[in-house]
Amino acid sequence: MGVSHKLFECKRKYFSRLFIFAFITFAFLIISNIRNDDTKIPITKKKINDIKLSSVYFCKTDSRKKFDRDLEGNGTYDYLRFDSSEYGPGSDDILLTDQIRFKAGKIQNYLKNKKKIFFAINIFNNEDIIPYIIQEIALLIRFLGPENVFLSIYENGSNDKSKELLHEFNSFMDSLDVRFSIKTDDLQRPANYHKVQYLAEIKNRALIPLEEEHKKGYKYDKIVFFNDVVFCKNDILELIYQSDLQKSDITSPLDIHSAGNSNHLNFTNSWTARDLDGNEINGNISNLIKHKQSAERYNQGLPTQVQCSLNGVSVLNAAPFYGNDPIRFRKSKFNTTECSASEYSLMCNDFWSKGFRRIVIVPNILVTHKKENIPLIDNNYQTFINKNVTLPELIPYVDGPELIQCRALVNNNTDAPGNILQWVKYTNDDTKVM
Repeated sequence: MGVSHKLFECKRKYFSRLFIFAFITFAFLIISNIRNDDTKIPITKKKINDIKLSSVYFCKTDSRKKFDRDLEGNGTYDYLRFDSSEYGPGSDDILLTDQIRFKAGKIQNYLKNKKKIFFAINIFNNEDIIPYIIQEIALLIRFLGPENVFLSIYENGSNDKSKELLHEFNSFMDSLDVRFSIKTDDLQRPANYHKVQYLAEIKNRALIPLEEEHKKGYKYDKIVFFNDVVFCKNDILELIYQSDLQKSDITSPLDIHSAGNSNHLNFTNSWTARDLDGNEINGNISNLIKHKQSAERYNQGLPTQVQCSLNGVSVLNAAPFYGNDPIRFRKSKFNTTECSASEYSLMCNDFWSKGFRRIVIVPNILVTHKKENIPLIDNNYQTFINKNVTLPELIPYVDGPELIQCRALVNNNTDAPGNILQWVKYTNDDTKVM
């Protein structure tokens, strides 16, 4: 009886251990499967900090290096580094006890407090600039820290090598410790379809992972929304820095194109941008702003308040993209008197209506859609460095205009708005800026 009992106990322990081992193995497989979707980091991964990366050629010219030194100043962007203990510009809000604990190594990842940034990029027939975009985005992710960012790229309808390049980039990213989603699509603008409706839908597809991330418990502080423009890492860091310093809700550079002379660059996005008088912002970047008080700041190369500007790339306060009535890109409302403006203009108006009214352009940051304009930007860096600045960097915000100019794009299958400017109300409330 004793022997039988011992044998039974041995078998029981054996099967118990076997069951535990099988359960652990099963659980591991389930977790592995869950983690290996489009927006998760693979379990076995290389660190992006271990990848050898260098800036693209136009971010390494002598004039650009000099401009970068001027931008970086006394460690302007240090607080944004993934391994910095600072929360924001000046970092006066860091508790002394936290600083002591961090320096003593008692807080392993103190930088959980870092702002979380969502990069969204739209791509269409951009094979010539995708390599530059990828390179500088990778440098940004490495600088900010992969734990602090998410990258969403949405491409559609390209008939060049854009899809192929993005598939290769997707394979590369799969092995890294970066949260990302890269989607390619054959979607094209349907027949008899409104341009703004189509562009709004495409931009919103780049924001789908923002919703998916939120369901998984990841919430972001800022959205950096890119169109197909070329830029350098420090251009984006400067925009993020200014959005922090100015506490702005939309922060944009100047999106430029050639005006036939290297010293004469024209502003591209005049359909969207409006100054504090409500007028279109258009023309040469050397004399772009007509609103008197704003022009004084602009001409000194200082961040300048405007009514609306989303140019090439913009840093957006992510708060209005969450909640019960989240903002998204859209067309003008059907069966209303709302002016049929661009999807960017309407987003600015929606920001105003929700109380997010600090909108800023940073005039010394230039981006462009075309590779051939890159040397023209390079020729302007010294001009920015030489600016005589007498005003403070911080913007003294004022209230917005009562009305703004709108140039409507009414009909389907039309690519350009009409020539008639109408003055319209743009917010459902007052225009006070707090």
